Parts: sequence; structure tokens; C-alpha cells
Amino acid sequence: MYLSIVIPTLNEEKYILRILNYLRRHTDPNSCEIIVCDGGSSDQTVALARNFGSITILDQLPSCRAIQMNHGAMRARGEVLYFVHADVLPPESFYSDIKSNYQARHLFGMYRQKFEGGSFLLKINSFFTRFDFEWCRGGDQSLYVSRKLFSELGGYNESMVIMEEYDLLRRLRKKSKLRIMPNYTLVSTRKYDSNSYWRVLLANQKAFKMFLKNEKPEEILRTYKSFLYPY
Repeated sequence: MYLSIVIPTLNEEKYILRILNYLRRHTDPNSCEIIVCDGGSSDQTVALARNFGSITILDQLPSCRAIQMNHGAMRARGEVLYFVHADVLPPESFYSDIKSNYQARHLFGMYRQKFEGGSFLLKINSFFTRFDFEWCRGGDQSLYVSRKLFSELGGYNESMVIMEEYDLLRRLRKKSKLRIMPNYTLVSTRKYDSNSYWRVLLANQKAFKMFLKNEKPEEILRTYKSFLYPY
């Protein structure tokens, strides 16, 4: 199985080399490629990625994860796509996990998630990511998907400037069943470090409720940003 890892970035100079080195250590270049899709970073993200070498870099893309990830998917050579955020570390076994699940005809799947330290409340958040409830899912759990299925669905909806993974998961679920793999991504607590736990929770709940009501993505994003600093 050839795997294409797609990483959307925007001002990720703090994390980009960490994720690239980690992925390089735990993959074989003969069976895996890495594609960084940058949305116009104003810091050293792109320069650091270029110096890293042996990866594909798409830069000067619009600052929209859905658009960035679609561009990455279009350049990908793998039969399976794996979307990973820059401040997330998948389990060391991610390649073999995805391969075994894909070969067992699980066409798309995600991990559970846990945080890099943080409060007891974050451990409660982590606990619920083992369940297949829509509100428990999120891009930090990383997503693998059959390239064929992704293409059939038209990829990410590029009008979704936020909540893009929820929209895609809804469409994927109409075609197959989500596989929640029994391992964990390790997620940065940076959003919680800059804001209180309750403020982030409120922002997430508000955005999710607006998504359920089919409100405009631009309005969901504006509301979400109003709760958090920095976004």
C-alpha cells in the first residue's frame, strides 16, 4: 500500500520539523510520501519544510484547510490518503494500522486522541473519542481514506472554511462505516494554553450547533474566532 500523507499548514514553524522528522522516522519512502500544503504562512514554515527535503511542498495556497488538503490530494500518488494536522503526532504504528484496516476493507478511519499533558478535563475529552458519535470526531484525530472514495465524493467541500472534516465525514458515512482505530493521536494543547478549557469547549459547542443548523460556514468561523485567541 502506498500512502500519501497530506499536512495543511499555516504559520506552523514551531511544529513543522517535529512532525516531518517524526513521519520520516516511522515510514519507508518507498511506500509513503509527505505533502505539505501551505496556506500562505508569514513565518518560516515553508522555508523549514523546503530545507527538510524529500517532500512535496505546495505553497501560496488560499488559507483554507479544505482547499489546501484538496490540492494535496490532487498531487498525491497514493491509493490511500492520510490527513494529519501539523501539531498532531499519530501513533508510531500508523502506517501498519492504516494498511491492515484498509486491506480489511475499512475504507476510511480515524484514531482516538489524547493531549500532551493538560488538565484532567482534557482526559475526559480524550475518553469520549473512542465512541462513534459525530460530536466526538475532529481533524486532530487524523483521517485516512481511500483515494478512490475521496475522489468519488469530490473531496473536501471548499466552501467549508471551518468544520470541513465534519462535512466530509457525513458524506463518507453514506458510503461506508467509520473505523475508529484503538490507538491515539497526541495533540498539542496550544489552544487550551491560550484560552481556558471552558472557553474552548464553548467555542466548539457553538460551532457544532451552528453546523447542525446548516448555518453559513463563514458565520460559523466568525463566531468561533470571537471566542478564542489566537485562532
